[in-house]
Amino acid sequence: MVTPPSHHHPSLPLRCLSLDLEVDRKGGIRAFGAVRSDTGKAISGSGSRSELAELDGFAEGVDCLLGHNLIPFDVPHLAAAVPRLGLLKLPQVDTLRLSPLAFPRNPYHRLVKHYQDGGLQRGQVNDPELDARIALDLFEDECKELRKAAPELLTAWHWLSTPRPNGVDEALDALFSWLRDAPRPSAAEGRQGIAKRLHGDTCTIQAEEVVAKASRLGWPLSYGLAWLSVAGGNSVMPPWVRHQFPEAGRLVHRLRDLACTDPACHWCREHHDAREALKRWFGFDGFRPEPADDQGCPLQQTIVEHAMGGDHGLGILPTGTGKSLCYQLPALSRHDKTGALTVVISPLVALMADQVAGLEARGIGSCFAINGLLSMPERADVLDKIRLGDAAVLLISPEQLRSRSLRRALEQRQIGGWVLDEAHCLSRWGHDFRTDYRYVGRFIKEKAGSDPVPPVLCLTATAKPDVVEDIRTYFHDKLAIDLTVFDGGANRTNLVFEVMPTTGGEKFAHIHQILTESLPSNLPGGAIIYCATRCQSEEVAQYLRTREWAVAHFHGGLSPETKKDVQRRFIQGDLRAIAATNAFGMGIDKQDVRLV
Repeated sequence: MVTPPSHHHPSLPLRCLSLDLEVDRKGGIRAFGAVRSDTGKAISGSGSRSELAELDGFAEGVDCLLGHNLIPFDVPHLAAAVPRLGLLKLPQVDTLRLSPLAFPRNPYHRLVKHYQDGGLQRGQVNDPELDARIALDLFEDECKELRKAAPELLTAWHWLSTPRPNGVDEALDALFSWLRDAPRPSAAEGRQGIAKRLHGDTCTIQAEEVVAKASRLGWPLSYGLAWLSVAGGNSVMPPWVRHQFPEAGRLVHRLRDLACTDPACHWCREHHDAREALKRWFGFDGFRPEPADDQGCPLQQTIVEHAMGGDHGLGILPTGTGKSLCYQLPALSRHDKTGALTVVISPLVALMADQVAGLEARGIGSCFAINGLLSMPERADVLDKIRLGDAAVLLISPEQLRSRSLRRALEQRQIGGWVLDEAHCLSRWGHDFRTDYRYVGRFIKEKAGSDPVPPVLCLTATAKPDVVEDIRTYFHDKLAIDLTVFDGGANRTNLVFEVMPTTGGEKFAHIHQILTESLPSNLPGGAIIYCATRCQSEEVAQYLRTREWAVAHFHGGLSPETKKDVQRRFIQGDLRAIAATNAFGMGIDKQDVRLV
C-alpha cells in the first residue's frame, strides 16, 4: 500500500529508499515499510511475493537502500524471501554502522539505543513504516554531525569503509565524497589520515604497525579511530560494535594499553608510568614507602605496576597501608586508556560507600557501588551508568553476580580487570569463607568467552600460607592463570587484642565499661559492637542510649535509607558507637575507630 507524501529530506546527498522489516520467529517477513527520501512517499505491506514485487517497483530511481541494521538483518531476509529483487542490487547504507562515527560521545544519539543490538528508540512497536522514517531522520542527523568531523578522520573513514567503491560501497563512497568534497582517497592518503589521528594519542610503535596493516582493518579501525577522538572521557564503544566487530576493541587495547619499551615513545612513557598516574589521579608524588618489596621499592607501587601491565596478582598488605589504591589506580588508568570497566568484588558493604565517597572527594566521579543499601531507583541509575560508560570502577558483593539485571548491564561493557578484595573469603581455609566467592571464577570465564582473561588482582590483609595456596590453586584450576604473590606481611603494631570474661547478665554493663575506658568524651573516635542477632543489636543500642551514649543499631532488616543514614552519622562522628550484625560488613573506612 502506497501512502501520500509526508516529511521528506531534500538536503540529503543521496536519494534513499529507507526500509524496515518485521520478521517472525521462523525468519519469514511479516511486514515491511519503506520511505523515499526525495518525495516522502511511503509503501507498506506484508511479506508476500506480490507486495515485495511492488516494493521493487517503488524503489525505481533511488541511489541506495538505507536502513538501521540493514546489512546483517534486512538484506539477508529480503534475499531469502525473493532472491531476484532488483533493489538487492542497490548500494547499501546502514545507519547503525554510521552512528558510532557520527556520535561517539556520551550522551549518544537519542534515536539509537546504547545496547548490544543498537536498535532504534521506537515510539511504538510493529510499525515498520515509522521505523523507516526514524532511520531517515537519523541519517540526516548523521550527515550533519559527520560534516563536523576532523578532516583526517573523514579521510580515514572514507578509505577504510569503502573497499568496493564501484560495488556495494558505491553509496558510502558518494556520501563521504560529498562530506569531504573530494573523491575517495588513495591508499597513501588514507594511511596518512590514520597516522595523523593516532599521533600523540597512542603508542608510536603500535600505531606504525596498525597503519601498515590498515587496508585489512576496515570498519574495526574506523570505530577505533572514532572512539579515540573522544577518549579519556566517559564514552565507550557501543556494545553492538564490540560484538559484531570485536577487533575494534582489540585495536584500542593494542594501541593504548600495551606498553612498548621504546624510550622515544612519549605516550607509553607517560601513560604507563605508575608514578605519573598517581600524581594525575591522586596528587601524590610517591607511593607509601612501607611495606617494600625485596628490592626496596614500595610494594604498593610494585602491585600497581604489575596490574597496569595486565598481569595477574595476589597482594597481601596490612590494613591501613593503601590496598584500595592498588586497584583504583590501574582501574582509572585503564578506563582512561580504553574505556574498560574494572569490577571489584568485596564483602565489605559498608566500605563500598566509603570508597565511592573517598574518590568523589578527590573529584573522581566514575566509581559506583551496587549493594543492598541502594533503593530501586538508585540501583537502576547505577546500572545505566555502567551501560553508558560513566562507570570506571564498580564495587559489588559476590552475591550480586546472581542478579540478572547486573549481568545484563555487564554484558554491555568491556571488562578490563577483576579485583577480589578481602580475597581470603574465597579460601575454604579462610576465617571468613563466603560460598559465593567460589562462583567468581566461573563468571569471569563466561564473561571472557574466547578472549584472554582480563587481569585478576586479589587483595587481602590476612592470608596464611595455606590460604594463599588455596587462592592460587583456585584461579589456576578455574581460569588457567597464575597469580604472582606480593607479600607485605600482616603485622600491625597498633592493634591490641583483649578477651574479657562475662556472663549474660553482665554483658551490657561490660560493654558500657569498655566504651567508657576506650572512648573518653574529650577525644574523637568510635566503636563498632558486633551482635549475633538483629534483636540483640537493638537491645544493646537501646541500653547504651540509656547510659547517654550516642549510638544506633544496624542490621539487614532496616530500610536502605536508614542504613545509609546510620552509616553516614557514624562516619561523620555524630554517633560514638554502632551496634550491628554482620550485615554491616567486616569493616568501614573510618580513621578513628578505636575498638571493635
